[in-house]
Amino acid sequence: MPVVLVVEDDPSVRKLLETVLEEDGYEVILAQDGLEGLAKVAMRRPDLMVLDVMMPDVGGLRVLDQMEEEGIRIPVVVITGKEEALPALRERLGAANVFGKPFDLDVLSARIAALTGLPGR
Repeated sequence: MPVVLVVEDDPSVRKLLETVLEEDGYEVILAQDGLEGLAKVAMRRPDLMVLDVMMPDVGGLRVLDQMEEEGIRIPVVVITGKEEALPALRERLGAANVFGKPFDLDVLSARIAALTGLPGR
């Protein structure tokens, strides 16, 4: 069973992603901010990370930079409400891996399935 780490500071979005991903057959690990997300990646390398950009303290971009510095290479799907960040994120991660908020759960689920090899919704 693929493991997905969800790093999201909004409890309702975090819970929604947890529910959908578990229904899709993933083991889900949750983190409420970037610092906790980095700690969880260090403890147990997930198969994929769903990462919010705008978070207090350690934001998503800093998480990406830190993972890159440490040579951690796992697929990352980014979600953000920061419209102006979308072009740079799409260039960095690929357009298919970046979702603006609000996002379509079926499209997000299909992208995660494509990256992990599980069938989507």
